[in-house]
Amino acid sequence: MQKRHERLLPIIISLLLPGLNILNNSPFRENWDLVAIVPTWLFTSAILLGLWYINDKLWPRNAVPINYIKVVAGNIAVIGLAIGIQQILSFTGIIFPGSPPAWSLGLRLLVASALFITIQQMLRSVRENERLRSENYALQSENYRAQLEQLKKQLNPHFLFNSLSTLRTVIRSDKEQSEEFVLKLSDVYRQILQTRESHQITLEEELDFLNDYLYLLNVRFDSALSVTIDTRSESMHYSLPVFALQLLVENCIKHNIISEQRPLTIRIFQEDAKSITVANNYQPKKTKQQSFRMGQENLKKRYELIGIPDGVEVRQNEEEYSVTIKLF
Repeated sequence: MQKRHERLLPIIISLLLPGLNILNNSPFRENWDLVAIVPTWLFTSAILLGLWYINDKLWPRNAVPINYIKVVAGNIAVIGLAIGIQQILSFTGIIFPGSPPAWSLGLRLLVASALFITIQQMLRSVRENERLRSENYALQSENYRAQLEQLKKQLNPHFLFNSLSTLRTVIRSDKEQSEEFVLKLSDVYRQILQTRESHQITLEEELDFLNDYLYLLNVRFDSALSVTIDTRSESMHYSLPVFALQLLVENCIKHNIISEQRPLTIRIFQEDAKSITVANNYQPKKTKQQSFRMGQENLKKRYELIGIPDGVEVRQNEEEYSVTIKLF
């Protein structure tokens, strides 16, 4: 679809070029006769406008390759027709009083035709670049969407495996508590299904999900696990990737020793309103699992795909390991 300025451009040019020619025409300068000037101006403008739209018809915007022979031949035919009409009408004395020879008029129209073809080619190039850029953005967006979906799929099966392992442990130790565990587990998966089409959710929604997930962990580890959450109310409307906090907490569980003798302490807090940190006392397992840091790299990739390359910051010392993620 042509933009408004593209629709007005041929009309403006078609009116300006004959006007400049009339101002340089000595008979008109000596005698400003509107009866002669206006018909001449409108006639020439109509011919030029016809050349513009003939080019559009003979030279479609998306035609590849361009048929220059057809375009040039069409322009010459229109110019020849215009010269013939001008010569006939000039005898009436209504338009083109003191008109130039046919060759001179034809040359002027050829120059105007070349100018039109150049301008139209530039406009077509701009439109084609915009179209290609738009298609490229659309393809990138679709590609990012597919990659995000694939990254999310890496999380859910692993989470299900851990949850079922926990459920097996609970069933063996406390059948009554196992019922509550199943209810909480169903709540967790209900939230997973509700957000399956989303790539990001608010911090408030993520914390609701995390609290249900932490219940499952507390049932399994009891006093061996301690989790504290300290967040700011003004940050609740900010967003983050789906399951980001759950993934970080799960990494704490997977890669650290957790026992009654060496309890694991996880702190979830905010240093500022637009970030949140998950930190744990650093007591890594002697044997690193094959998936070590995979979840963390997964999260970094998800931030990159939504346009935040520095969305994940990792800090570590001898006593504590922490990951800070940005809210947006």
